[in-house]
Amino acid sequence: MRDIIAILIVCLAVYANSLDNGFHYDDEHSIQKNIHIRDLGNITRFFHDPTTFSVDHDKAMYRPVLLVTYALNYAAGGYEVFGYHLLNLALHALSACLLFWLALLVTGRRDLALSAGLLFALHPICSEPVNYISSRSEGLAGFFYLAGLALFIRSTQSDHQARWRYLSWGALATGLLSKSIVITLPTVILVWDYLFISSRQLQRLRDRFVQWHLAYWLLAGLYVATIVHNRFLTKSLAKPVRGMGTQFLTQVEALVYYGKLLIWPLGLNVEHQFFAQAKLGAPSFAAGLLLAVFFLVLIGAYRRRWDLPLFLNLWALLALLPVTLMPLNVLVNERRLYLPCAAFCLGLAMTLHSRRMQRMVGGVAQARVMVLLIVMGYGALTFSRNELWQSDFALWTDAVSQGPKMPRNHLYLGNTHKDAAFASVNKKEELAHWELARESYRRTIELDHKSDLALRALNNLGAVSFVLKDIDSAEKAYRRAIKLNPNYADALVNLGTIYHEKARVETDPAKSKALFAEAADSYRKALRSLPNHADAWANMGLALFEIGELGKAIKAYERAYYLNPGNVNLVNNFGNYYVTLGQQQIHRGESGRENLLKAKKYFEQALRMNPNYGPPKRGLQIVEQFLR
Repeated sequence: MRDIIAILIVCLAVYANSLDNGFHYDDEHSIQKNIHIRDLGNITRFFHDPTTFSVDHDKAMYRPVLLVTYALNYAAGGYEVFGYHLLNLALHALSACLLFWLALLVTGRRDLALSAGLLFALHPICSEPVNYISSRSEGLAGFFYLAGLALFIRSTQSDHQARWRYLSWGALATGLLSKSIVITLPTVILVWDYLFISSRQLQRLRDRFVQWHLAYWLLAGLYVATIVHNRFLTKSLAKPVRGMGTQFLTQVEALVYYGKLLIWPLGLNVEHQFFAQAKLGAPSFAAGLLLAVFFLVLIGAYRRRWDLPLFLNLWALLALLPVTLMPLNVLVNERRLYLPCAAFCLGLAMTLHSRRMQRMVGGVAQARVMVLLIVMGYGALTFSRNELWQSDFALWTDAVSQGPKMPRNHLYLGNTHKDAAFASVNKKEELAHWELARESYRRTIELDHKSDLALRALNNLGAVSFVLKDIDSAEKAYRRAIKLNPNYADALVNLGTIYHEKARVETDPAKSKALFAEAADSYRKALRSLPNHADAWANMGLALFEIGELGKAIKAYERAYYLNPGNVNLVNNFGNYYVTLGQQQIHRGESGRENLLKAKKYFEQALRMNPNYGPPKRGLQIVEQFLR
């Protein structure tokens, strides 16, 4: 028990500076804007509808257990990040404890098991799944994978085998409902049985396959049938992001790269500078040779009966198999190494506690000092990585410095400058951030002018130009994005905003109304593509408000507010809506006081959200004049 407590305390101490870090990256669509997690009544829907994973149906994934944890986080504290980070950290700390138990089961050595748990708890590769809230899927999958494996091994060492196996089956099922990578667990368990229980005798393995293993394979088969039925798998396979030849060459190089990151975890990055390999070149050829040597070593380990090192390497490879075979948008990332890192840390602990190592360093005490130094080094690197995750500026500035040729890094750095410009109260600083944002978006387009990243960069480049009153440049950028993808909702919304602004300055009432109608039509097109687009609903409400369709406007505002209650502009628009109703009542000789008080409430709410925002201040002045 003391060892478990030690792992938990050390893990908490090193990650204490991560608990107030913010949301990042995909957190926006899967958590912050995901309306489905805001209602615990949706929990049953999570288990049959992959579109509940995100506000964007095109990003659908089948991870119901993950969504349940998000929903519980939201129910407990809304979007207060502390609770989200605390749960991520708890999962990782408990996974480190599970690795301690697993190491104890397979080696029988408590000191070695403690080293394995501490190494895994503090390995810098694990900092991304802890800091990046959307990487909780890795934490959940890792926890249930380790639990399923450890429980199976425990069942082979107990008189009450069935009870432990039932728990192992439950871990597999829950893990699969967290992330699909857990589907390799039945194979890993089969390999363990073959090497250690059946003593490499296939007949013994076959004799107990039904009793020991069939349930694992049935659960895996049921999961595959489920994701085929709900179309998650078929949709994923229908639109491969690259050909299998390119995928094979790229992942050959990626496997070597992953090995380097595990052994030497320096130069970590949220988006590594790594490129697809469309043809056999020097990098992929060299990586292929290294992999060939590695597999020859594994064959040698098999022949020499070095079964535990062989098993750990096979486990790591099998854990990477799904992302190796399936072409994904991001070529490599650190969170995919979470489970391989567990196998690596157990292997590293075995090496550091081996008699050969003790002879090399001069004794048992010296070997323990080496373990301590590595644990401390891992802890220092992890603590430093946590600091980078504290802000988008730090994270994406570091990403650009280490991966200057990766368009995603420039896109997100541009987004960071854009957000900073909106929040700035100093005009000079605001303009500087706008220019830096524009520079980042242009660089994104230079690096990749056809992908989804280019679409987003063009749209955001237009938004910067719009704010800087360069309406013509903004419109050109939006139209370029729509030309690349006619259904791109964000650009359609922003193009509607262009029509909206033109309508406001148009002096001819008929032309103005036509432009407002054109703006509303652009918003409708966006909503056909993305029905839960909060800005489309908000802007639709504003356009309808401008042309006097107040009943339709309030419905659009209410939908937008439901989707994004943190939109200060929208809250201000509610105030404008009720001011207008109050004014109309006063002109008809009615009181109008009730609507004016509602308007006051919304303007005050907008000022609480952003004390420096001018429109609600002016709105309050108007309300006070009418209330006198």
